Amino acid sequence: MTSGPTEGSPRTALPGLSEVMPSFRRAIGRFLGAGVLPVLLFYVGFRLVGPLAGIVCGMATSLIVLGIQAWRMRRLDPIVVVPMLVILAQGTVAGLAGSAELYLAAPALEACIWGVVLIGSVIARRPLVPVIARELDVIPHRVAHSASLRRSLELLTVAWGLAAFAKAGVRIWLLTTLPLESFLIAVTVAVAAINIAMLALSVWLPFRMVRQPVDESA
Repeated sequence: MTSGPTEGSPRTALPGLSEVMPSFRRAIGRFLGAGVLPVLLFYVGFRLVGPLAGIVCGMATSLIVLGIQAWRMRRLDPIVVVPMLVILAQGTVAGLAGSAELYLAAPALEACIWGVVLIGSVIARRPLVPVIARELDVIPHRVAHSASLRRSLELLTVAWGLAAFAKAGVRIWLLTTLPLESFLIAVTVAVAAINIAMLALSVWLPFRMVRQPVDESA
């Protein structure tokens, strides 16, 4: 017989939704800033001057957004540094080739790399999403060591890896089937929809799993 959750149980320690939502709203803002602004400025530069100007505008905007994120974190973190290096590499190659198509396709390769890294981290028993969540400070300290939370973050690592592959596939498919203007709109909407859906899952799943009743019959 039990008299309810004990003081140290996950249900007692569970934070309210209002406690974690500010962090996730900031995450949505980062996704929108990193995903929409570079596309918009790429199109402006492409239409006003040409492919090289579009590539430079898009690349510079992405680097500025990531630089602002690094400044807010007060350190150079791999979460920021790796995307910056990838953006520099893909922008430089596309710029030298003068190919807007290559520039627009390059994020698919980056997404595939993230997919491999995320799913590989779970296989190696070092899931990456918990590390990212700690870096973004979205996990309240009092539930950071919950076994249910750790399991939910492992599942989310796999889900984000699969989502990365989905974004890569959608990008390549849209790029090969649509004209430039339609592609830019469609890929922005599609990637934003996947990211927002994954962020919603990232809020719902930990709450769902941590709220599961603890078996105290033993």
